[in-house]
Amino acid sequence: MWICLIALLALSCSQREGLDGSCGYLTIGLESEVEGDILVRSAEEESEVDPMIYRIQVVDAEDNVDADILDHTTVTEENPIKLLMGKYTVKASNGEPETGFNKPYWYGDGNVRIYAEKSSSVSITCKMEKVILSVAFPTDAEFQSMFSEYSLIVRAGNGEGAETLTFSSNAEEGHGAFSDIAYFVVPEDRTLTYTLVMKNIDGAEYSSTSVIEQVKEAEHYHLDFKLGEKEEIDGALVLNITVDGEYREQRVHHLNLNFDKTLLPSYTTNPEFTPEDEGIVYPLGNSTLKKFTFSAPRGIKNLTVTHLDYNLLLAGLPQLTDFMNITDEARAAMSQLGIYATISGDGLTAEIDITEFIKNLDISPENTTYAMSVTVVDTYDRYARCDMDFAVISDIEAETVSEFHWSSFAFLKGKYFKANPPAGMSFQYKRASDAEWTDIDPASVVVDTETMTYTYTLRGLTPNTEYVFRATSDVDKEAGKSAAEMSFTTYATEETVYNLSFDDWVQSNSAWYPSSDLNVHYVWDTANGGTASLGGVPTTPETTNVISGKAARMESQKIFGKFAAGNIYTGKFGKATLSPVGATLDWGLKFTSRPLALRGWYRYEPKPIDMTSSKYSHLSGETDHCQIQIFLTDWSSPFNISTGDERFVDTSEGNKSILAYGTILSNDNTTDNGGKNGYVQFTIPLEYRSLKQPTYIVISAAASRYGDYFTGGLGSVLYLDELELIYDPAQLTAEELNIVLGRVR
Repeated sequence: MWICLIALLALSCSQREGLDGSCGYLTIGLESEVEGDILVRSAEEESEVDPMIYRIQVVDAEDNVDADILDHTTVTEENPIKLLMGKYTVKASNGEPETGFNKPYWYGDGNVRIYAEKSSSVSITCKMEKVILSVAFPTDAEFQSMFSEYSLIVRAGNGEGAETLTFSSNAEEGHGAFSDIAYFVVPEDRTLTYTLVMKNIDGAEYSSTSVIEQVKEAEHYHLDFKLGEKEEIDGALVLNITVDGEYREQRVHHLNLNFDKTLLPSYTTNPEFTPEDEGIVYPLGNSTLKKFTFSAPRGIKNLTVTHLDYNLLLAGLPQLTDFMNITDEARAAMSQLGIYATISGDGLTAEIDITEFIKNLDISPENTTYAMSVTVVDTYDRYARCDMDFAVISDIEAETVSEFHWSSFAFLKGKYFKANPPAGMSFQYKRASDAEWTDIDPASVVVDTETMTYTYTLRGLTPNTEYVFRATSDVDKEAGKSAAEMSFTTYATEETVYNLSFDDWVQSNSAWYPSSDLNVHYVWDTANGGTASLGGVPTTPETTNVISGKAARMESQKIFGKFAAGNIYTGKFGKATLSPVGATLDWGLKFTSRPLALRGWYRYEPKPIDMTSSKYSHLSGETDHCQIQIFLTDWSSPFNISTGDERFVDTSEGNKSILAYGTILSNDNTTDNGGKNGYVQFTIPLEYRSLKQPTYIVISAAASRYGDYFTGGLGSVLYLDELELIYDPAQLTAEELNIVLGRVR
């Protein structure tokens, strides 16, 4: 409520005897009453003090009170205040500036200059100068039957001389009854602290203290205490405290009213496990038992694990699991995560073991923690809950992460946890059958400060042998700590693919095959088996334009009115199809090794694209492209391709069955580049997407990239010769090796 007072100056009169001719008159008039300065208003704001009656004081420049009028309405034009010429401060107030019940205080002032025989005016705005607090409790019979007495103690400020008012269920009106309103002089620290004290009919007492910060004059805080509804998780009797006023959002505090102290639900933990400690840390791999033991003498109604943590959600933990109401599938899923619950036959005690769950969690993201709760609720809807905020970090400086092995070498990967790489950060390794460890020179490890990881290429290993390795640092060694050990068994051999040189060929029914026979060595095939009977053989042995021996020559042709690209692949041709027009092929050769790259030589003579399907008509006139690709898979059988149905291998990153992939696409005419018989050497690094062991390998090449879609340039010719699978990392550049391991390091 804003009160606007208008001070009007009349013509000259005498205020003091003997000073006629040098004074004026001051009259006070109430202009209007404006709503809105108190943020929260209610019926209880009405006061015993009439808000329309104001005390007026006129103070001169020397701070002398020249006029003191208790009722501003007595000042009228007929009865003005007589003042000497000069400057004055006019003060208007309603109430007293002291803390108390039902004691509002309105105040405003304004400056005015009095001129002889002239009129002037001043506008005064009065506003509430105190912070207001009111309280409401339920009045229904249910609430009154539960509590014998209850009170709210409110303190303004925390320093010396802080003033306190107490609302009480036993107080009389005007002395702290709940119908009263408390008015506080705003304390210097601008805090109101309120303590709720409640006593039930059995005499058990409960108390809770909260603080309202940044309080200001003219703000009204209304505390409305109600019995709240039972929560879905906690299920306990709660008291909702709603604070309105300056707060922009409603704030609700849930208070558990536990008066039956002897039969309340409770929990304990094993001695090594103290989840209540603030900022607890679970070292990575720490297998110390982490178990809660719950007791509910009135019987267990709910036993829950809950969280609102995004990182735990990513780890697979549901936001709410109630082990008292759980399906077999959900219980199995929780066990898979490493959370186990055991409930006694009488339903009075239970255990929740989270040891494996914590152990299996990833290291906490930087500067973040995990957060989760475990709760037991009894049949009286009372609860005991443990809220956990924890980080998962390593208790050692260097941690073992992964390995990636072959027959004679392996890539080792570790992680460190300090801002800077720790001194002596490296690895130790040995054969599993040996007793002594071998130290790797720390200077030889490659450190990635962005990901806080480091790697090392361990060479000179024996094929088909089990090895063990672990991460180390100088501090870890001195403290006698060691990271978790990891083991691997090197491959027995480094597999290859028959006839990578394309020197062996056999002809059958006018169709050429890149093999010495069509039985044991039948691992390569082409489209010749379907096109030869139609008068065309796109893939043939080449004896002139070669690197050595023979090469594979693939030419894109028009056969029986359709475009047919010269091609070659590991697998077998199926059959030609007329409806739809095309062919079926089985791609893939059984293979369990991990090559790093495919290296070889190719010669390409592209032509403009002059035959297209409707899907690729926009490519007409552009220069044709050849393609050479290699990939490893975890297929259980070869992949059946149907060109007529456009069923092809999906080599995109979304296909999880492709473990490693590499390709070359080119429209360069290599005969213009000089080189060896128009050939250029190429290396295709295999970009590994997974560390799973392969089951199949596919190597394929085509003179026209979109030949499967009957699109390309007639006469485009691709020669391929002297391929080899690369296993030695020393044969690759650092950039090529980074492509191989970039995604799995």
